[in-house]
Amino acid sequence: MACRTFIDVVSGIRDDQWDAAALGVWNVRSLVGHTARAVITVIDYLELDPAGQIDMPTAGDYYGQIYLAYTNPEAIAKRGVDAGIALGDDPSTAIERLVERAMALLETQPSDRLVSLGGMGIPLDEYLKTRIFELVVHTMDIARATGQTADFAPQLIEAAASMAAGIAARKGAGEQVLMALTGREPLPSGFSVV
Repeated sequence: MACRTFIDVVSGIRDDQWDAAALGVWNVRSLVGHTARAVITVIDYLELDPAGQIDMPTAGDYYGQIYLAYTNPEAIAKRGVDAGIALGDDPSTAIERLVERAMALLETQPSDRLVSLGGMGIPLDEYLKTRIFELVVHTMDIARATGQTADFAPQLIEAAASMAAGIAARKGAGEQVLMALTGREPLPSGFSVV
């Protein structure tokens, strides 16, 4: 499970690494906070009323309709910083508690549950794919920033890679990504699908 690997990597962070640079404007603590939001948002949205209709049938639609259209990098950065601070002095334990709470909420949801994101509905299983993508990618970021490895099951890597390729296709960069993945041409410096 993606959450278990996230917890394991966070548990491996040394005390002297929390303030070290990690990704973009984030230090390790802020990146861990941002990554924890993949769990926090599941809790937050499951505590709201379900959506009444499907506006985003797939995880790809989430990235195409919500994430790519309404992303505010400064707000995302700040939420990561705030979430990192909120994890307190024992981030591993705080994250374990968040995961337990999210899992308990998930166990009570019907299979056809719709999650409401700003009034737009997405099936729960599709929304969870977006959270897994965030957990896998950012846990790898944390591991790299702290000299660790993130040992994900191959199917989680495959799901994250497929999601990234899908996001690229929705952004009009699918051919570029496919050519890079098949060794035909490199991606431009700084290229990102998110």
